[in-house]
Amino acid sequence: MTELQQSLRGILANRHTPEARAFYEKLLGYIERRSRLIWRSCYHDLLSQAEVEEAVSDVLKRLMCGALARFRGETLNELFGFVRTITDRCVWRLAQKKLREREALEGEGREHAEGWYGTIRHPEALVEVIPEVPLEEPDRVFLKLLLEAESKVEYSRRHGVSRAAVTQRVQRIRSRIAKLEPEQRRTVDAWLHQQAREHLQRSPEG
Repeated sequence: MTELQQSLRGILANRHTPEARAFYEKLLGYIERRSRLIWRSCYHDLLSQAEVEEAVSDVLKRLMCGALARFRGETLNELFGFVRTITDRCVWRLAQKKLREREALEGEGREHAEGWYGTIRHPEALVEVIPEVPLEEPDRVFLKLLLEAESKVEYSRRHGVSRAAVTQRVQRIRSRIAKLEPEQRRTVDAWLHQQAREHLQRSPEG
């Protein structure tokens, strides 16, 4: 057992020591910075600050109530990578929930919303090997560019197309995804999340 793992075991055994308090405060600061980065980069027009704070609390709760006990890394870099993954997934899932609500309020078909924003598995359970994505290459390229642009408006500006054309393209892809088998939809969800996280990690503040 490494020194880091021994320290974690001691912290998990007693959360009320000064060492445990300092450790969780450091984790909290990291989670807050990471969550705000994701929010500014992707969801500033979707999630409120209060909702981001809710995600931060959820991440810390997950860590304190079981996730840290399953950590098997040996270095601080691995530990913070583990925390970053859980943070990304929690904010992503919260955004998905909001997007489904927005789709419903705007009158779009529920099958479209579910096809586009399916459930992401729990952060600790997701295997980071994405099988072949059941989308045509043009659709994959479009979605990657849209993620990099971070909004339909920015994509329209960069590529010289109208926002209506971008919206129509997204709707056509949603329809195709909605017709896939459940496992294929989960594959698309996992791939989209992976692409979004890679984009965030390339950010200077990632």
